[in-house]
Amino acid sequence: MPEKEKVMVVTLMRSDMYDAVGYTGAYLKLPASRDEIQDAMDRARIRDGQPYKIVECFNSQGDELSFIPDDPSLAELNFLARRVSEMNEHDRIAFTGCARMGNGNLGMRDLINQTYNLDDAHAVPAKNDRELGKFYVDNDFIDAVNHVPPEYQKELLELLDYEKIGCRQRESEGGVYHNGFYVVNGSGSWNPVYDGVHLPELPEEPAYVFKLQLAEASFTLDNPDPEHSVPLLLPASDEEILAALERLGAASLDECVFHHCDSPIPALEQAFSFSEDIDKMNLLAERIRELEQNGELPKFKAALETACCADIDQALNLTRNLDCYDFYPELSSMADYAMQKFLDRYQIPKDAPELKLIRFSRLDFKVMEETNLYTTAYGIIRRNDREMELEYTQPEAGQKMV
Repeated sequence: MPEKEKVMVVTLMRSDMYDAVGYTGAYLKLPASRDEIQDAMDRARIRDGQPYKIVECFNSQGDELSFIPDDPSLAELNFLARRVSEMNEHDRIAFTGCARMGNGNLGMRDLINQTYNLDDAHAVPAKNDRELGKFYVDNDFIDAVNHVPPEYQKELLELLDYEKIGCRQRESEGGVYHNGFYVVNGSGSWNPVYDGVHLPELPEEPAYVFKLQLAEASFTLDNPDPEHSVPLLLPASDEEILAALERLGAASLDECVFHHCDSPIPALEQAFSFSEDIDKMNLLAERIRELEQNGELPKFKAALETACCADIDQALNLTRNLDCYDFYPELSSMADYAMQKFLDRYQIPKDAPELKLIRFSRLDFKVMEETNLYTTAYGIIRRNDREMELEYTQPEAGQKMV
C-alpha cells in the first residue's frame, strides 16, 4: 500500500495544561496512523479520556488553513486529510477554493462532504478579475459578446473591460481565487456521504512498530531494484515472515536486508542500518507492543531519547530495565521539576498562593546538578540508582547506556 502524503500539520494541547509554562503540546502530520497519533498524544501528555484541543492547523507548505472550524475532532480532521491526500492537483485546488468560499462557516461535516462533491466544482487558470473576464470571453461564455455579428466582434473585443466582466462573473457566482486559479462550485446535486456522526468506513491500516522494505542481501543503495523488494511489518508472526520470504525468493531473514524503515517512534525511525538483524528487530517490536499494553511506552520512548540509541542490543536491554528510570510525564521543564521537588520537601499544596512569588526557574542550576536528569518530548526522566541487568552485550564506546 503506498504511503499517504502528509497534507496537514496540527498541534495538540492538553486542555488543563494549555497555560503551563514550558508546555507546547505536540505537532502531528496528517493523515496519521494509529501509532503516529498515539506518539503525538504521548508527546502532548494526553492520556486516555483526557480532554485536549487542536490549536493550530496548517497545510504542508506552512499556510494556515483558516477554513478549518475551531476545535475540530481529530478523527474528522484525520479523515479529511486522508481524503485530500488521495486527490489529484486539480481537485485539491477545487476543494480548497470551495472550502474558502464558505467564509469559515463550514463545519467538518460540510468539509468532508465537499470532498465527495467535486465533480461540479471548476478551477480555471485565472489570478484576478481581468484574467477571469478574458477567459470567459475567449471561451464564449458571455452571451452579450456571442450575439454580436462576427464582423463587429474584433472591434468589440478591443473595447471590452475584461476586469469588469470578470468582477461581475465572480460576484454573481461567488467564486474565489486560489493558487493561481479561479474556483467556483457548480449547482449540481449534493451527495451527503457523511452524516456528522458516523465517518465513512475506510480500509483498516495495519499497525506496526517497524515497516521495512525487505530486499535480498545483494541489494545496494547504488543499484536499487524496488521491484525485487517486499514490505514487512514488525512485529510479524512466523507465517507473515515466511510469506514475505516466499515472495522475495529468500530462504531466511539472514539472506535479507532492508532499504527503508518507517516507525511511529521518532527515535527508532533511522536508528538502525539496512543490514541490522531483522529477527532482533522483530523481537524489539514485540517487546514494544508489550510495553504499550502495560502503559509503559511513553517511559520507554523518553528513556530511548536520552540514550541516543543506535544499537539494537541497547534498545532491547532498555525494554527490560525501565525500572532503572524515574519518569515524570506531567512535567515539561526543569522549572516544573524544581517546583515539584520544592513542594515535596516542604509539604506545600500545589495551589498555595505563595508559590506565585517564587521563580522556580532560578532553581534550574541546582536541578541540573542532578546529572542523570533529562528533559524529553515525553516528560522529565532521570536515571535512578538501580543497576541495569544487561541481557545483551554492552554497547560499544560512544553508545553509552544511560
